[in-house]
Amino acid sequence: MPSYRLGSSPLVHAPGLIEWAINAYAFPRDRAVILRVVTETWPGLPEAHARLLLSRGLSYGLEHDTVILDIAEIGATAAPAKTATRRAMRSAREAGQ
Repeated sequence: MPSYRLGSSPLVHAPGLIEWAINAYAFPRDRAVILRVVTETWPGLPEAHARLLLSRGLSYGLEHDTVILDIAEIGATAAPAKTATRRAMRSAREAGQ
C-alpha cells in the first residue's frame, strides 16, 4: 500500500497547487499540461496515481503544507472527502494568519 507525501517548498504550496490542478484537469484540453506539471513537480508520483488524484478518483489528506495520498483508497467506493479537505485547508490558512 504505497503512500505519497507531496511536500511544499518556498516556491510551491502543495495544497494550493493540487487544488488548482484538480480544477484545471476538468477541462479536457488542459489535461496533458496539468498532468505534466504535477508529475514534474513531484517526480516520485506515478502518472497513473496523478491521473486518479486529478480526476477526483483518489482523495487526499493534508498535514500542514504537505498533501498525503494513500493509494489503498483506490478500491474504496466512498467519494473523495472534498469538504473535509477544504475545511482543513481553511483552518490551516487561518492558523497561519
